[in-house]
Amino acid sequence: MRTATLPAVRVTPETRSLIESVLREGETLSTFIEQAAVGQAQWRQEDDAFHARGLAAAARLDAGGPSFTADQSLARLRALAQKAFETKSA
Repeated sequence: MRTATLPAVRVTPETRSLIESVLREGETLSTFIEQAAVGQAQWRQEDDAFHARGLAAAARLDAGGPSFTADQSLARLRALAQKAFETKSA
């Protein structure tokens, strides 16, 4: 597979020193930057998907879908947590 090059990133000497100070054994500045870029891109994909799910839920609610009070939601979560605790303790 062919590789591609990301644009050069200009940083202050302090920023470069900071990054270099946290590199792990055998890790290069290039791999650190690549992993950071990929991680940020993945986080943004997940954030976009989360936002889309929220908009879809709001649309369902506006269309007359079911809604629950905070107390109902918390009661359900507490029941699930209690069941999980009991299952783990058994």
